[in-house]
Amino acid sequence: MTRGLEIKRKRTFKPVRTFFWLLVVVLLAAAGWFSYQYFMKGELPPVVEAVVPAGDPDVDETPVTKKQKTEHTVPADQPRYISIDKIGVGQTRVFKVGVDANNLLQSPANIDDAAWYEKSALPGQGYGAVLIDAHNGGISRNGVFARLHELRPGDDISLERGDGKKFTYSVVENESMPLEEVNKTGMAKMMKSADEMKEGLNLITCDGKWVPRLQQFDRRIMLRAVIKT
Repeated sequence: MTRGLEIKRKRTFKPVRTFFWLLVVVLLAAAGWFSYQYFMKGELPPVVEAVVPAGDPDVDETPVTKKQKTEHTVPADQPRYISIDKIGVGQTRVFKVGVDANNLLQSPANIDDAAWYEKSALPGQGYGAVLIDAHNGGISRNGVFARLHELRPGDDISLERGDGKKFTYSVVENESMPLEEVNKTGMAKMMKSADEMKEGLNLITCDGKWVPRLQQFDRRIMLRAVIKT
């Protein structure tokens, strides 16, 4: 009995193809890892400069006109405008806000405005602390408090009330605080004056990295000032 011709195929190793698929796997794994890190912590790849949202997309970035500023009114005893010459903040509208459903301090709707917490002190009250917050930036441009971190002890901040009376405050301290610490003890501190014998003005804005998971920045600028006599 004669057997047919038996042909054995020899497998050949193709290093180029193997390297290609290995590279694909590595890139996919890296992309997944950096995507996870960005979503959870706001951390971007160390080498590639990615173009990603780095601010609250819900903030209104429509420029506030001069007419809108001039026509802005509030009750006589409430803050109407805030001005900080050193960082280019001039006659910025101040609106009254409370807290949201999660008991978090609300921010002004527009990126060019500031917000006064209605349960904090009033300008000229003589005690307690006036608490004001504003945005540091949005998706496409900076907010009114983008340079708040530049202020140092001794720098001046001005508030104008609804009745036109102005008050000047001098910065005492300015720090960047992790969000966890802000939620634990920071806000209680910001409701108090830096000097119990003087009326205070405390300012808050976002700082650090934008964290998609939290839909907010991971740090806050916490500035405290006291009225000048």
